[in-house]
Amino acid sequence: MLLESVKLIIGLFLAIKGADVLISSSIGLGRKFKVSDFFIGLVIVGFGTSIPELLVSVDAVLNNSANLSVGNILGSNIANILLVFCALGFVNNIKIKDVAPFDMLFHLSMHVIFYLVFNFSTFGKKFGVLFIILFLFYIYLSLRVSKDKKQIDNTDENDFFSAFAFRKPIFFSLPILIISIALTLFGVDLAVNSAVFISKELNIPDSFIGLSLIAIGTSLPELVTSISAAKRGNYQIIFGNIIGSNIYNLLFILGVSSLFKFFGYNFYILKTDVLILLITVFVFSICLIKKLTINKKISLIYLAAYILYLINLYYRNF
Repeated sequence: MLLESVKLIIGLFLAIKGADVLISSSIGLGRKFKVSDFFIGLVIVGFGTSIPELLVSVDAVLNNSANLSVGNILGSNIANILLVFCALGFVNNIKIKDVAPFDMLFHLSMHVIFYLVFNFSTFGKKFGVLFIILFLFYIYLSLRVSKDKKQIDNTDENDFFSAFAFRKPIFFSLPILIISIALTLFGVDLAVNSAVFISKELNIPDSFIGLSLIAIGTSLPELVTSISAAKRGNYQIIFGNIIGSNIYNLLFILGVSSLFKFFGYNFYILKTDVLILLITVFVFSICLIKKLTINKKISLIYLAAYILYLINLYYRNF
């Protein structure tokens, strides 16, 4: 137990340090190619922090556990919003601003479409291919819009990794990005595995561990990178990361998973989670539209909402 506790602390430290380097190098790279902070969060950070969901989902399908694959995506998207929001208010008072209506509408509409497909049809290869096409279309449009926007440079010029990535964008910044993502994912994997071991030692049921800790674990990169960005004042990266990660999970990862032979899911097991996800995304969209300030009060509300979700998840599975 003591060894696993030490590994948990080390894993969290590596995840936080890797996220810090990832944010710095991403900002420098974005400044070099004159794209917005939101696009940095959407594409560079969003893709990097969604790698755990991709690995878990594909591995689950290959091992004939597609319910885990779809459940991980649903749980991760819920955690990406509720956990990140509940953490941000305790770091800093963050004013939501400058999130493009197109990004908010696309994020919401994709979840609405998935909800309709899930409830009134069957999500298979045809919808999977459609979701992948929609994903590529969104990334293309986001890049064009980002290029047209004026980049606001609020980066600390004395930050080593940001300045280094800006000066050497090809030969040095890309390896730094890859290493920082790998460091973050390794730290997260170490922390999650240790948390699972400790939970089992404390006799927490395996099914609850799988449905909760896996989703939370694969959302930890989004959480630590968002906290790191909040401390630096790069708020656009936070919302780009949340929206980007959710779109990656729903369109790309779910789309890719559906192409495998053993993909499938149990409608009755996951229908409540799909509804909760839609409600969560809808409330998140209202917060973006209203341009609320995320403070401790808002964070406590989101934390309470996530705890209620976990309680509901527990009673639905026992």
